[in-house]
Amino acid sequence: MSWRAIARNDLRIARRARGAWGLVVVFLLAYLGIAGAFLYGTPEFTPYVDVLGFVFAALVPLLAIVFGYESVVGERTSGSAALTLSFPHSRLDLAVGKFVARTAVIAGAIGLGTLLSGIVTAVAFDGFDPLALLGLGVVSAAYAAVFVALATGLSMGLATTRRVITAAFGAYIGLVVFWTQFIDIVALILFRLNTATIAANPPTWAVFAKFFSPNVAVSYLLGEVIGVGPVPAVAAQNETWFISPVVAVAVLAAWGLVPFAVGYRRFRRGDL
Repeated sequence: MSWRAIARNDLRIARRARGAWGLVVVFLLAYLGIAGAFLYGTPEFTPYVDVLGFVFAALVPLLAIVFGYESVVGERTSGSAALTLSFPHSRLDLAVGKFVARTAVIAGAIGLGTLLSGIVTAVAFDGFDPLALLGLGVVSAAYAAVFVALATGLSMGLATTRRVITAAFGAYIGLVVFWTQFIDIVALILFRLNTATIAANPPTWAVFAKFFSPNVAVSYLLGEVIGVGPVPAVAAQNETWFISPVVAVAVLAAWGLVPFAVGYRRFRRGDL
């Protein structure tokens, strides 16, 4: 499949790019820097990995967006996309190849950080749990893939780099930083600022909307399935049928696949 050729070429370029090495350094600093902060006294593994999970829930999507937003729009503005498509490659090959290559770079950085962190924590920390650390690495890599797909979709669907940057970082702020606060504000308005009623019996739609946040979904998977960090309050305080690992995985998949599909549809019909 020709997308593999595009992915291999993108990986070769990434190996020589300072941005890719900078990404590796960021993850190594996160793993080892947080480990160093816990080395005083008797370091415990569980608090370390809990803090790491909290940091990664915010850091991974940001780095994925930074690494993925220019994947296609950069090729279009530079004219490289037209050159690439003059070979026997389709536009879908270009999109998939870019997504796979950039996801592979981030997953490799996470994997290297997980390995080195495992060596350090196995030697120096009490209660070392390799499955928890491995699970955190796998979930973080999958979370990165979701936001690389989202950024690639925006990169395909929007015509200029400025628009892609605005939309990508707006998506990060909206989905990761302010999603649950926005739902709380909407609920307060609808219930006429009756906080007691909302706290005692939150409406099902608000619980679902909060759980539909990729940040909440990944935090739920880490806490409920992997045992890393606390389960988000919206999931811990409710027993609604849709609060489950299967739905959390579906939420994350939707946030990656839908923007990618919509962006590709615009890219397929648009001019280079």
